[in-house]
Amino acid sequence: MTFLMGFLVHNIYQWIPSSITSIFPVNESLYEHVKLIYLSLILSTIIVNIYFKVKGFKINNLSYGLFMSAIFNILFFYIIYLPIYFLIGNSMIMTLIIYFISIIATQYVYYLIIKKPNKKGLNTIGIIMLIVGIIFLTYFTYHPIKNEFFRDPENNSYGINYKK
Repeated sequence: MTFLMGFLVHNIYQWIPSSITSIFPVNESLYEHVKLIYLSLILSTIIVNIYFKVKGFKINNLSYGLFMSAIFNILFFYIIYLPIYFLIGNSMIMTLIIYFISIIATQYVYYLIIKKPNKKGLNTIGIIMLIVGIIFLTYFTYHPIKNEFFRDPENNSYGINYKK
């Protein structure tokens, strides 16, 4: 589900451009794809966990596990992806394969966290960190650093305002 959610998340801003949808990727920079990884995992996990809750399953450390697995997914993806990207350039097939593998690894990390006993306060910390993550990611959409990671290769621009 996370993999499929990535396709939806990738295009939301293009379909409905607004300050609200700017939490989603606004261009094709490597940075904006961090938002894709982060939000597709969060949204798909929330949907799956709602289903589990309806079915009566109790998920421990839900928001903490979600935040930690989202950060793990970003790091895992880029540790593998960036050397390949700088060596051979952008390859859609390679990107999708690495993304799929990173999702599988991330789901295992998430499983390890939620199978542990509930720890008091972890979910509160997780919720705060999830929100801070979205704020942080959105901030740099409006105030990008002028380097290769933030540059949109399609039009050689930065951030939402396409400042050169």
